[in-house]
Amino acid sequence: MEGRSGEGSGAEGSGAEGSGAEGSGAEGSGADRRPRGRPPTIDRDAVLDTALGLLDAEGVEALTMRRLASELGVSAMTPYRYVGSKDELLMVLVDRLAARLVYPPRPRDPKAAMLVLWSTIYDSLAEHTWVPEVLARRRMMAPSVLDAIEEIHAALRDAGLSINAAVRAYRLMWNFTLGALLVRAGASAESRSQQRELRGAPDPDRYPMLAAAATAWAAAHDRDTYHDDLAALIDGLLPHAARE
Repeated sequence: MEGRSGEGSGAEGSGAEGSGAEGSGAEGSGADRRPRGRPPTIDRDAVLDTALGLLDAEGVEALTMRRLASELGVSAMTPYRYVGSKDELLMVLVDRLAARLVYPPRPRDPKAAMLVLWSTIYDSLAEHTWVPEVLARRRMMAPSVLDAIEEIHAALRDAGLSINAAVRAYRLMWNFTLGALLVRAGASAESRSQQRELRGAPDPDRYPMLAAAATAWAAAHDRDTYHDDLAALIDGLLPHAARE
């Protein structure tokens, strides 16, 4: 790169230096005066950490490969050396979060064990409001969560459910968990709640039951009742003996 200035071409000895070429020639054009350092050195972890920070701060729509490159200070194509696409990047990040989950010791009781597993998953995913959207819209699944899914299925079988009933129960619990996460993410982002307004003051003549429930709805609006609701759901899915 430095050779472009002509240092090795004999220009120094030909009088170019003393003839004003320094002020009027290529060296003075500004292009060669720009710093020519090496491009930033990045690795896969830097790409993932930067993408995660962008997702947590601004959401899924804000993350593009070009925006990621800009945040990293590299060329637009550099992130593709580490991930093939935005979808692949999202999947890698979801799996990375799942791999970092730390599950507390599980009780021997199937219901109690499932409460621990689901609560750990829920509490962890709730810290990243973009994750539920990715899982719901893109139908992604983190390979690192398979151990927990296996354990939940085993607990359902231990509670007396058939394989088919265990699959149905798991699907119900997952859909409930994902829905609760989406509602929580929406609640954290909204500035005005139409739900609160409609439920808070319904016409008692037209909606007498809703009017009677208005106070209870107001109290429940800002509460995260996932854990209690999950316990009630599991009670409804398990045979009576297992619930006891």
